[in-house]
Amino acid sequence: MLENQNFWLEIVKIIPSFLWVIGAFIALFLWYDLHSRQTLAGYYAQQVQDTASDLRYVERAFEDVLKVAHKNPHWHVEVADSDKTQMVQRLRRNRDVLRERRVLWLDDRPDTLANEIRLFQQLGVEVETVTAVGDALGHLRMGHFDLLISDIARSEGQSNGLATLQTLHDHHPTLPALFYVGNFNVQDGVPLGAFGITNRPDELLHLVLDIVERKPPRIEIL
Repeated sequence: MLENQNFWLEIVKIIPSFLWVIGAFIALFLWYDLHSRQTLAGYYAQQVQDTASDLRYVERAFEDVLKVAHKNPHWHVEVADSDKTQMVQRLRRNRDVLRERRVLWLDDRPDTLANEIRLFQQLGVEVETVTAVGDALGHLRMGHFDLLISDIARSEGQSNGLATLQTLHDHHPTLPALFYVGNFNVQDGVPLGAFGITNRPDELLHLVLDIVERKPPRIEIL
């Protein structure tokens, strides 16, 4: 009987210590949970802030492209404010589908495309520029591209973009192709084999989005 009493006395003595341990564990758990929530909330807040900052750069680059296209004496591109707003809203909704896409841009004067290329890069698109069909075929043999953008008019001694498209499609028939040109007559329609044609930067972005939204993301096999 005495042994049982001593046993329960010892149990009673250790109960406060045991409760302290449980309390400390609960407090630590609650602190960790709160800290994790705060850290996660901070992370997502930073992500939202970074995304908003990135979008401002994209919108600024888009405005630069429109200004140059409008001032170009050969293009005189006019884009209504409503069309600008529509394009910006679509980019905000769908810009993730452009990340890590690869565009092969064929133009005999790539220096005139500096603003367009910068805009695509701001959107996470990798752009490779080439000036001749042979170079384009070489790039296509070396790696995957999601689409081709080409001019039509070429300098003397080079085949025009229509002939180039046929050559490229003979080797890569499934590669989507767009024409981005200076002078464009809507009545001429879309050239055979091309996904679209335009001289407007906003329409170019719409066409590119139309293509990549239909294609699954590329998965690298390691």
